[in-house]
Amino acid sequence: MLAQTLQWLEQDGMVDRVAFDVVPPYVEYRLTAMGREAAENVRRLADWVEEGLSRILVERQRRAGPGQ
Repeated sequence: MLAQTLQWLEQDGMVDRVAFDVVPPYVEYRLTAMGREAAENVRRLADWVEEGLSRILVERQRRAGPGQ
């Protein structure tokens, strides 16, 4: 599953893959400029969720209704 996800990220231009011709096999991945941009946005979203978690939980409870 990890290998498949890395392949998708490479195809989408998020990571670059460098395979070294050694035994045992060795591969390095690094974020591209677009991958770094995506990572920054994901970090901002995670920070927003963390900062607003109490509000999110209150809203979840409110929408669940009584007895849930």
